[in-house]
Amino acid sequence: MYHIEEEVVYMGVDIAKAYLDAAIGNEKRRFANDALGHRELIKWVKQFSAPVQVICESSGGYERALVQALARAGVKISLVQANRVRQFARATGILAKTDRIDAKLLSAFGEAMQPGTISASQLEQEHLRELESQRRHLTHLLVMEQNRAARMSDLCVCKMNRRLISQIKKQIEQLELLIQEQIKASPELCTKAEKLTAISGVGARTAALLLAQMPELGQLNRREVAALVGVAPFNRDSGRMRGKRAIYGGRRAVRHGLYMAALVAARHNPILRGFYLRLRAGGKPAKVALTATMRKLLIVLNSSVKPDLKYA
Repeated sequence: MYHIEEEVVYMGVDIAKAYLDAAIGNEKRRFANDALGHRELIKWVKQFSAPVQVICESSGGYERALVQALARAGVKISLVQANRVRQFARATGILAKTDRIDAKLLSAFGEAMQPGTISASQLEQEHLRELESQRRHLTHLLVMEQNRAARMSDLCVCKMNRRLISQIKKQIEQLELLIQEQIKASPELCTKAEKLTAISGVGARTAALLLAQMPELGQLNRREVAALVGVAPFNRDSGRMRGKRAIYGGRRAVRHGLYMAALVAARHNPILRGFYLRLRAGGKPAKVALTATMRKLLIVLNSSVKPDLKYA
């Protein structure tokens, strides 16, 4: 007896700060981008007899609450890259761009490309990313306020500044606890964190940064992961001219975190310390040697969290 799966229908949802424009087939509707609007959208999705898969683009964070609401309601959802959708639009001759057109376009893109849906682990990682980004933002804010405090003379302003600094520190502590709880609550994240922190030079904060900002860690080869972070030296050659190689691009937050981890590893990790000292003895400048140590550390971290291969 054969099991015939129901055909999935694709709903495109264009996300703005205030509104959601949804399109499925010839139907189009607009909802508010808030809790009430999310419930109304889910109610509409549930009215269809066939299973519905929602297709939307990342929208600077405005999509997060909707994604979580749809996931809790058991609705399949795909987050697709905006440039892929625009290339699809050009290929199909759609040049106009409005929110309603984009919603219809996302629906057509889903039907043609059938993108994968967001998994539970991806939702966990997204939650961790938001927590870690906020902790990092408050850490930068704390340094700014502490630097400002050194230049203040008005007693009233100094008092307000001290209260603000105290509040920021409390929020950072709360966020660090939430980050630890999020990692512990996820078997996948917890296992990866243990593997990362087992490497000398990598602490809990660096591990959280990598888990939050580099979900691709463990899925790429050594060249890809180095280029993604921005620690791969690129050639600058033209004709007979041989320019100086330099790193650029990549994920700045991860690179900054790896810089501090590499500083520690260059002193206390026996393998990386030896690697760093050999480069220095060979005449490499300190920053060049440290950048190379960052790259080697990243490659080691990437290898440490790769899934174990099981042979039958």
